[in-house]
Amino acid sequence: MSREPGKNGGNPIRVLHLFSNTKWTGPAEPALNLCVALRRIGVEADFACSAVPSGEANTLIETARDRGIEPILRFRLGKHRNPLYNWLDRRLLSTFLSETSYDLIHCHMDNDHRIAMKPANQHGIPLIRSSYYGTGFPDKGDYATLAKGAAHIIEPSQRAFEDDQAALGLPSERMTVIPNAVDTERFDPVRTVPDGRRWLHIPADAFVIGIVARMQTHRRYEDLFEAVRRLAEAYPQVHLLVVGRGTRQEQVAFTPVQEMGLSDRVHFSGYVSGENYVGMLKAFDVKVFLMPGSDGTCRAVREAMAMARPAVVADRGMLPEIVEDGVTGMVCDGSPEGLYNALAPLVTDPAQARTMGRAAREQAVRLFSLDTQAQAVRGVYESVLRVS
Repeated sequence: MSREPGKNGGNPIRVLHLFSNTKWTGPAEPALNLCVALRRIGVEADFACSAVPSGEANTLIETARDRGIEPILRFRLGKHRNPLYNWLDRRLLSTFLSETSYDLIHCHMDNDHRIAMKPANQHGIPLIRSSYYGTGFPDKGDYATLAKGAAHIIEPSQRAFEDDQAALGLPSERMTVIPNAVDTERFDPVRTVPDGRRWLHIPADAFVIGIVARMQTHRRYEDLFEAVRRLAEAYPQVHLLVVGRGTRQEQVAFTPVQEMGLSDRVHFSGYVSGENYVGMLKAFDVKVFLMPGSDGTCRAVREAMAMARPAVVADRGMLPEIVEDGVTGMVCDGSPEGLYNALAPLVTDPAQARTMGRAAREQAVRLFSLDTQAQAVRGVYESVLRVS
């Protein structure tokens, strides 16, 4: 490599981030936010994503521009593997790398990792991979090949680190645990945001249990509704606020709530974004999370913690690593009985919930801020470049 990137008085590190998806879902915002934060600390981070056909909205592209990044849109970067399109993208990427000088390529999704491996190797550019698999890469397909083809893997949890080391035989010096970040300035309880309780006509003195998750059959809503039914019988102040939507929402949520006689206690906001989303989190007294979704790093839990809301989570995936049981929230088995036993003490002692919420906010600022993540990622970049 002809230049000395990232050294005092030297050239800044130049990194091409790839994101192979068109949807504003899962890891999209974390990947984009990382680029924004890296730029703030002097890393030249470019962001390439898929361009949808003309005339269709693309929240990812629009949000990137809103945050000061003009995305590179010359590649197809489909979410799923396609032999023809991937081959074409490899050719385009190889040409692009010949025209533009990058020190590193940083991949965020499986298919952009597949596309980038050969061009990166051809041009002698180390490839970094951020994993969003909270418990390690799946034990199937070409994941072992992808993992071993990366110069370094940024793992989201200690469990993922240990599982990938054991299952894939990866040396520990090629992996680093860096917690996924959230915007702790945006998610700040002191900010003035729309009043979610007023919008949904939730009583001001209610104790609001909140959940942010797509209404899908595997997200264990039935366990939460049963726990809330028991809580509502014992404590008239208990209400549940469900933020999200889903193709199975009638089956998963609307019908069960009606059949359980909870229509006056369960409130559905639907999909909300921007400041309205922050306002919904602020309406919570406690956050519940039962099952990781498309983002195995469970970002919604961190967002609620940044809003000084304690989290009651199931002992699934990497959730026990995010929430410190008895300090920033409660960890239970996720059953209706387990949820009831974890939530009831917070309902009866709101001061305890507020104390846990303050601890959650402190942890979020200390461990999950964008600046903390960006500094750690830059450290990985510098380490990889020293040995490349």
